[in-house]
Amino acid sequence: MSVTREQPRANDVHFVIRPNTSLSWRGNQLFFAGMVVISFGIAGFFAAQGLWMMLPFAGLEMLILGIGLYRCCLRCGWREVVSIDGQEVRIAVGRSTPERACSFQRCWARVILDKAAINGYPSRLFIRSHGLQVEIGACLVDEERHSLAAALRAAL
Repeated sequence: MSVTREQPRANDVHFVIRPNTSLSWRGNQLFFAGMVVISFGIAGFFAAQGLWMMLPFAGLEMLILGIGLYRCCLRCGWREVVSIDGQEVRIAVGRSTPERACSFQRCWARVILDKAAINGYPSRLFIRSHGLQVEIGACLVDEERHSLAAALRAAL
């Protein structure tokens, strides 16, 4: 998981929270192309031996793999941006453009780190103000969530 802290101006702080991505879009395309070549190479060998039913199953297998990789790539672009500037705390969530956004007054915003009631479950991090709360950092592990909470408290 990745948390980036940016300071464009003296009092402004921006946290960009995104999941850990093992491969880029291009890397996933190359992996998929390699798997297609290997799978159809093996299926073609067996089809040449008379076992032609290998080809449709190899195609189905690659279709399912392609759908899974595509869905994973869509999640790779997801990010949360927490902006603290002036008198406002803004939270934007989305891929390339914000799909959801909300804002709180900086002086009333509080960072809440809820411990899990059951051992082994992850804690949850919220920014709360006037009875409204937004969960952030759901993609982070507990240690990263704790350090993000400390950094957010220091920035507020």
